[in-house]
Amino acid sequence: MKKLISLMMFLAIVVGTKGNNLVETTCKNTPNYQLCLKTLLSDKRSGTGDMTTLALIMVDAIKSKANEAAIVISKLRRSNPPPAWKLPLKNCAFSYKVILTASMPEAIEALTKGDPKFAEDGMVGSSGDAQECEEYFNGGSKYSPLSKLNIAVHDLSDVGRAIVRNLL
Repeated sequence: MKKLISLMMFLAIVVGTKGNNLVETTCKNTPNYQLCLKTLLSDKRSGTGDMTTLALIMVDAIKSKANEAAIVISKLRRSNPPPAWKLPLKNCAFSYKVILTASMPEAIEALTKGDPKFAEDGMVGSSGDAQECEEYFNGGSKYSPLSKLNIAVHDLSDVGRAIVRNLL
């Protein structure tokens, strides 16, 4: 059943990209073609948008995952975590606060004002902050309780950066 659902999603992406050459062309120039397609095609703005709109869609996707991470971090911190997690969770809370209150607002402002260099800086910042959060746990040698979200934010940020670079 999972394979059938995956196949249906793949076909939807392929069919969706046939009508949206900008998305397909853009995603081919990112570090994660499938993530790019999935993210952009899940947003109706991609069908009528330009490159700036595609970048803003990625910003929204990053913000969504970063918010999810911030909620998980908050719950973990309140749940009496193992002592070894207390400092990493505190540091991760700060990293995700930076993503949500500095990096992504910077990217949005830069994109809406036509200054993509600062949008790229915001993407680089969010990618690095997510990666740092992962490394706070055992120096990155083991997976953290936030690995899935850290990887998602990091990868979305890298795709977003590649899209923004088209505007430079």
